[in-house]
Amino acid sequence: MKKKIIFTFTVIAVLFVFIFSSCASKQEESEPPVEPLIEQPEIEPEEPEEITPEQPYENDEDDVIVIVEEGDSTDDEYLRSIANLDEAEAVSKQEFTDDKNEILEIISELAQIMESKDTLAWLKYIDDESKEYYKNPVNLRKAQRKLPNKLIELKTIEDYFKFVFIPARKNSQIDEIRYISKTHVKAVQIREDMPDAIYYEFKKENGKWLVYIPPVS
Repeated sequence: MKKKIIFTFTVIAVLFVFIFSSCASKQEESEPPVEPLIEQPEIEPEEPEEITPEQPYENDEDDVIVIVEEGDSTDDEYLRSIANLDEAEAVSKQEFTDDKNEILEIISELAQIMESKDTLAWLKYIDDESKEYYKNPVNLRKAQRKLPNKLIELKTIEDYFKFVFIPARKNSQIDEIRYISKTHVKAVQIREDMPDAIYYEFKKENGKWLVYIPPVS
């Protein structure tokens, strides 16, 4: 009797273990496997590249053409012409244009007068201060000593016109003007890598530009 009870208990225990194992196996099959969590690195958004004036912008589709507009050459010349003026002596761009046109016209007329060596016509373009200075024999002798040809004598202002004024301006080219003051201007030729060549000076008297001849230095 005792052996029968032990046998029965053993059978029940085996059945219980079998049933429990089956249930656990089914539960494992029904639940999907849990994938391990992989931490993804955080990707920061790229900041747009800063474009500076010195760094060209690269475009894969089309080339970007940058057009640089050059400054007006007339404006540049105007600024060069008034560079030596004080702030109190302002010259407008229109005044500059008018003065330059008038002076170039006078120089053109003087070229014809020098071609014909007409002293009386020439004197009409010379300011009073210069005429008085070069009518003085003492000043003419000073000018004569500057001449490379020592055989030339300067006795009159006509001699100065023919032997000094005309040769000094032969084949000259006037490009621009330079203001010394609102009433005093130099007419110059621009030369690369060299100072401007000064061929004429003008002073305005009673609203009219006249040739000024500096004293002998």
